[in-house]
Amino acid sequence: MATISDAWDLYSKLILASTSSRSILTETGRWQKHVVKYFGQEFKVAEITNKKILLFRTNLIKKGLSPQTVAHCLSLLRRVLHRAQQWDIFTGKLPSFDMPKFDNKRVRFLTKTEANLLLQELSLKSPLWHDISLLALHTGLRAGEIFDLRPSHFDRNNSALYIFDTKSNNRTVPLNAASLAVLERNCRSSDFIFKEREQQIYQVSRIFRDAVAFCGLNIKIKDRRQKVVFHTLRHTFASWLVQSGTPLVVVGQLLGHKTLQITMRYAHLAPSQGASAVKILEQFSSYVNVDTPIPKQPKT
Repeated sequence: MATISDAWDLYSKLILASTSSRSILTETGRWQKHVVKYFGQEFKVAEITNKKILLFRTNLIKKGLSPQTVAHCLSLLRRVLHRAQQWDIFTGKLPSFDMPKFDNKRVRFLTKTEANLLLQELSLKSPLWHDISLLALHTGLRAGEIFDLRPSHFDRNNSALYIFDTKSNNRTVPLNAASLAVLERNCRSSDFIFKEREQQIYQVSRIFRDAVAFCGLNIKIKDRRQKVVFHTLRHTFASWLVQSGTPLVVVGQLLGHKTLQITMRYAHLAPSQGASAVKILEQFSSYVNVDTPIPKQPKT
């Protein structure tokens, strides 16, 4: 009878192996740290019932994991079991997965004073993480997108970065003077632009978290969505653009959003854009006296 280890071995060889090195590291870590630690290596796939899944979910919540992490762990187990059924190493009925519902949309963004304070502290702790953070602030790139950057993605002549194989569509990101300077300083390697101890970076360093703590950016903040994390730099990029009058559709394109609906979370930062837009129409009605009613035309 197949065990969850049998199912995982097949999944990791046939599915996970063809994904990025970061995905392999992340998914393997989740499996070992949460799934195997709870069920054990030799737990039979056929014995994973609806009740067992609910108990597993409860265990994850009690460990203090975020709702999103709980969802990731459950989703991973569900994918592995689904493939096991597909490949005939498990012929029973798949258990139900009651996925947690949550709103994980981060809304916090930095003020210019906070951003400068954080960058100054990072420059003292690590020039590398100062440059990575500065690039995120000026391009809106996700951490994983920055870590995967190669010299071939950097187009000096056109001042642009080409972002491939991300969670959204491939896109071109224009570079301003600050981001160009960062890339020029760090584009020295033949493989990855940013490396730590000559190795590719897979996760945000503790250096960044320590700098945030030193600057006191998360003092007395309990809501996860309000805490400053590396992803906050991406939200700051978008928020500053919207506040400066950049149309939401342009911001969405720069961020690589699949739909405008995702970008609409920033709409409240530019309440005056709608009023400015309709005022443009006034130039087309300059020949109409809005105070004088238009006389009715006689019937024919």
